[in-house]
Amino acid sequence: MKLIYCINCNDFFALSPLKPSKYLKFKTCRCRKSAGKYLSDGVTAVVTDKCIIAGIDNNTFKTAVMRYADVLREHPEYPRLDFFFTGWIPTKPGEVIRVSSIKEVKEYPFEVKEKTIYSTMPISQ
Repeated sequence: MKLIYCINCNDFFALSPLKPSKYLKFKTCRCRKSAGKYLSDGVTAVVTDKCIIAGIDNNTFKTAVMRYADVLREHPEYPRLDFFFTGWIPTKPGEVIRVSSIKEVKEYPFEVKEKTIYSTMPISQ
């Protein structure tokens, strides 16, 4: 999952690769200076150059959410626990394509001819 942080208005929003389609609309921040969309491979994102991308590993995030739900179910008084997941700022070539305007994000070709990124998960420590 990729999140976009607009350095102008501090808006933070997720890109959604659910059922990728060339008709999937791109998303913008509140001030409309940052925008992005996923391409057909569901991994590559096109974004404006006025933002910072944050990547979140889907598997570790889902695990953290499930553990949180289990704790709430077993202990409704909500003990003070933290549930961690993996996040990073993607910089791999091909994973994030930066363009200079929202119009370029919108018009960027949806189809990815060949997959250039095989995993966005960082190497475990």
